[in-house]
Amino acid sequence: MTLKNKSFILTLLLIVLGLAVPVLAQEPAATSSPGTSTAPPVADLGNSSFVPGEILVKFKPGLKSQGANNGLARVGGRAVEKVPAIDVTRVEVPQGRELAAAAALQTSGDVAFAEPNYIAYALDTPSDPYFSSQWAYDVAEFSSAWDITKGNSDVVVAVIDTGIDLDHPDLNCTVSDGATKITSGFDFYNGDDNPDDDNGHGTHVAGTVAGCTDNGLGVSGAAPNVRLMPIKVLGSGGSGSYADVADGIIYAANNGAKIINLSLGGSSGSDTILNAVEYAYNKGVLIVAASGNANTSIYYPAAYSQVMAVGSTDSGDTRSSFSNYGAGLDVVAPGEFINSTMRGGGYGYLSGTSMASPHVAGLAALVWSAEPGLTHNGVRQIIRDTADDLGSVGYDNFFGYGRINAWSALEKYATIDVHYASGGTVTGPITFFVDDVGIASNSTTIRVSKASQETITWNASLSPDQSWIALTSGGTGITAAAAYGDYTLAVTRPAAHGTYTTNLVITGQTASGTQVGPEVVAIKLVYVSEIQTLYFPTIVK
Repeated sequence: MTLKNKSFILTLLLIVLGLAVPVLAQEPAATSSPGTSTAPPVADLGNSSFVPGEILVKFKPGLKSQGANNGLARVGGRAVEKVPAIDVTRVEVPQGRELAAAAALQTSGDVAFAEPNYIAYALDTPSDPYFSSQWAYDVAEFSSAWDITKGNSDVVVAVIDTGIDLDHPDLNCTVSDGATKITSGFDFYNGDDNPDDDNGHGTHVAGTVAGCTDNGLGVSGAAPNVRLMPIKVLGSGGSGSYADVADGIIYAANNGAKIINLSLGGSSGSDTILNAVEYAYNKGVLIVAASGNANTSIYYPAAYSQVMAVGSTDSGDTRSSFSNYGAGLDVVAPGEFINSTMRGGGYGYLSGTSMASPHVAGLAALVWSAEPGLTHNGVRQIIRDTADDLGSVGYDNFFGYGRINAWSALEKYATIDVHYASGGTVTGPITFFVDDVGIASNSTTIRVSKASQETITWNASLSPDQSWIALTSGGTGITAAAAYGDYTLAVTRPAAHGTYTTNLVITGQTASGTQVGPEVVAIKLVYVSEIQTLYFPTIVK
């Protein structure tokens, strides 16, 4: 069964531009260095409350149902619904007694935690409709990264949000292997299997993650060949309950999502959400979440250490004035005036950490497509390590490890090792010598390789093609640690003395579709009348 309560509100992390936005007049002071275990507490917005007449309870293991019911009865409570995966129960209690009931249960010794459902408020609306470019893909170098991979259909990104417009032409397509872009999903807000978007926020987020490409329409997503799992937990007003969000996280983890994007959050922590996050994390799912738009400490669930927290920057790599910050921030990404898909088949511009987070989720999908054997922590670390450092040198609380760089994250997958089959790395032009006396031809065999857990299909060609050199393949061999191919280059005497040049161009493609290379190796032939051999006398004292 699901935990249901539509009146419990969770904020869409989307800043309202074009309207007055309250921000602090003074730049926030730097906070402590990043922690390694728990995230910092979230600042109280002052307007948080909770769902009237409800609390969330997790009983300790081993407590019998009768004991649990007796405990609830003592505080006037009644169990309504339960999420078995994390053993959290939604409990109805008398209105006005929520805090007292939770406190009484917490001190009884029978529960792991008891908490109210805290409320946060949505801030979603379109911004400047005349800003007309997807600048983020140039700044964060996605355009270059797409030469390596645009993702593959084995990677599924769950968008836990207001749903997705299932009929949008830039989302309702097939990916490169013919699979449908959108997988089956669920609507926890309404309790049905139709996660269509009645707000627009989730559709915008989905388009940034993985909007269709090369279809002559609209925009492209960051990882256009991966698939999307629509999970609706927020209603038409852009709000929903922690209970539904927890259900959505668990559903995604149980149904094949490798990445979860959470462009939502609230100022209050929740053991219910934390339990769901830990459940997905322990199943190997990478969770990416928006840090928040209040220019204060990181919101939840981004504040949890198991979640990759994302802040926002503008087109000039300046931190967005609204972007939440703190020691738990992983990276920042483009989040202002982002053009993407909108509900109803159109396109529009939105700003907020809601828009930054899907860029990171998309990059994670590209990295995982390029190296399927990575763990969620491995993907997270690559994105951190390859970010462009902004702000103070090294890690800081306002930019984290820096602004993501898709090309830097994927560059290593394009690099090919080239060495001689007999030993030694090719470090410069491969040079051949022929003459009129005794050396009419010459040859050498090179080996191209790439560390990979997949097979690689290699291709080599000469550019420009020349009559004095022939290229033959020695076949492709595969080992567990590296995929390699051997190529033999054989030269013969040209028509006249002189120096001749060409290039060997090597490319590859992994079984999952990641492009490797190109690697260009210069080749030079020197043809002279006679190659002189110098002999040096040996002097013996």
